[in-house]
Amino acid sequence: MVAQTFMNNFKVGDEVVFIKAPAWLLRDLPDDEQREILAFVGRAVTIIDIDKFGYLWIGFGSQVDCGAESTYSGHSFAVTADCLKMQ
Repeated sequence: MVAQTFMNNFKVGDEVVFIKAPAWLLRDLPDDEQREILAFVGRAVTIIDIDKFGYLWIGFGSQVDCGAESTYSGHSFAVTADCLKMQ
């Protein structure tokens, strides 16, 4: 099992603020997706996962549950701890 904490004691479920989009995240994305991700800067978000490499996964969107199935619409991506701050 992967440890669920990372630099600055972030853990899954923490409410944080997305403070910057790293250049490596935006680099190969189409312009419209870059603008969408940049529009999330300054918004509160919940850390939904921390992967085995220490990247913190956040998501901006909504999930609709339909019985045994669910659909997520929006953007979910990983960032490093320096892109987030505690709320």
